[in-house]
Amino acid sequence: MQNLTAARVAKQLFSAEDALDRTLGETAKLISSLCEARIANRLPAIAGQRVIGAAAEALAALERARRSVLDTHEGLADLREEYGFETVAAGVLHKPEGAAPQGALEAAA
Repeated sequence: MQNLTAARVAKQLFSAEDALDRTLGETAKLISSLCEARIANRLPAIAGQRVIGAAAEALAALERARRSVLDTHEGLADLREEYGFETVAAGVLHKPEGAAPQGALEAAA
């Protein structure tokens, strides 16, 4: 029963992490589209600043939410260790300490 519960929590955790990354990406694309639309329509730089600023604030809030979910992930790992639960392999297995895997983000850029 413990493994079933842990697997369900792990699946939801990874789903939340992926959803935040997708939302971060979509919000960044929105900001890019807003800037491109301003340029394409030959509007002054001040045009849409409030809207672009609001989208940028949303992006920053999403990044903070992402960080919080990653803190949750770390906290769950601590609980697993503290209570001796088995590791549930449901996501990326190689997670270097404090660094992104080499080339992972470069390929996306």
